[in-house]
Amino acid sequence: MDSFLGLVRHLLTLDALPDYGQLVRRAFERHVAEHQYNAEQIRFLRSVQEVFLTKRQLAEADLYEPPLTVFGRNAVERYFSPEEIRELLTMTSSLVA
Repeated sequence: MDSFLGLVRHLLTLDALPDYGQLVRRAFERHVAEHQYNAEQIRFLRSVQEVFLTKRQLAEADLYEPPLTVFGRNAVERYFSPEEIRELLTMTSSLVA
């Protein structure tokens, strides 16, 4: 099991209970839906989502590290305002497993 939620789901055989990855994806989808992001911003956020799922956490410094550097140096600052970056970090901190 890769998460507590996965273990509970397995023990109770509740297939309807979403796994951690699904919860994270839904949170990112809601975040994107709440903003008027362009295609490049959404692509960047999808990559941030994958980084988050791998690390199970996200620090501001992670936004400046590979694999997110494929978008260019300091891409997060080009794509998002300081407030939007804070919102993203707040959202991900609420998802830490």
